[in-house]
Amino acid sequence: MAQNERARITAERILLVQTSFLGDLVLSTPVISALQEIFPAAKISLLTTVESADLVRSDPHVNAVITFDKRRSDAGLKGLFRLAKQLRGEKFDLAVSLHRSWRTAVLLFLAGIPRRVGFAEASARFLYTQTCPGRDLEHAVLRNLAIVRNFGVDPQTLPADLKLCLPQAAREKAAQVLQTFGNKRIVTIAPGSVWLTKRWLPEYFAEVARQLNAADFAVCLVGGPSDREAAQLIETTTGSQVLNLVGKLTLIESAAVIAKSELLITNDSAPLHIGSAFKVPTAAIFCATVPEFGFGPWQNRHLNLGVEGLSCRPCGRHGRQYCPTGTHACRKNLTPEMVVNAVQQLLTSCQPAFDPSSRRGLQK
Repeated sequence: MAQNERARITAERILLVQTSFLGDLVLSTPVISALQEIFPAAKISLLTTVESADLVRSDPHVNAVITFDKRRSDAGLKGLFRLAKQLRGEKFDLAVSLHRSWRTAVLLFLAGIPRRVGFAEASARFLYTQTCPGRDLEHAVLRNLAIVRNFGVDPQTLPADLKLCLPQAAREKAAQVLQTFGNKRIVTIAPGSVWLTKRWLPEYFAEVARQLNAADFAVCLVGGPSDREAAQLIETTTGSQVLNLVGKLTLIESAAVIAKSELLITNDSAPLHIGSAFKVPTAAIFCATVPEFGFGPWQNRHLNLGVEGLSCRPCGRHGRQYCPTGTHACRKNLTPEMVVNAVQQLLTSCQPAFDPSSRRGLQK
């Protein structure tokens, strides 16, 4: 867009909406920078979930974070009307919705925001004042950035770097919990996911951790409270030779731990995108899902791992809480040896140099 054309687009108070999963918010962070570039004088507020809010509180381009507790205090019509009233009081003149649900469309309409832009694929899209296509691009980062088409901007001309700003307290906490490792090279494992069929087997993670320990790497586990059972199994199986931080850190503190790691091993879940934001080399494990959905690692060194040739894979865009065939083949047939080989490839390209022939080499 020419500079004089962009200058004619004005907004003073912008509400950016992303109330999907944690990883979706991370994948949306380039939109914050894009809006700041297009509307340099505007104040940008972000509406997101309670769980995701801490990921963006320290972003210098975000003036305020408003939480939408859509499964608890803001659930149902009563909660929707209450939040709409709150948003109306903020007097936003532009709403930018990355979320495609009917509830979001209704919320912004009830909030009385005069200009509401969203995606043409959104539910209740008729409640937006302007829409544009957003699913024709390859990766979710670019699909989110496609929202700027509503302002006459080509999304592929804008910077697409994921950005998470860590508060000093989170950095200090990560340094404190990791100081026990001394100068060892740190590999972080994130064994969880909301969906069962996206979780690689804990005993497989444990075998990878065991081999990393034997090669003199420090291994720590990160995740939320729902991942404690898997983490406990990994810790027990490896003889407590891992630092189990699962459920013991806040989300932003876990992100700071990932940022300090030399390598991340993770399922197709939010930590994968956090690793991308900090350019941490990543072994990304795709069980029931596939990176072709557009949610793979972004602009970092990585290897995508999954079982090819399964007629049942992928079984769903977001995974499932049960295996449709009852075989769990996508989880079981991806062996620890396959992941160890990928880890070895990634570590070989890291600094300091990885020497497979030395005591730091991974066992075969």
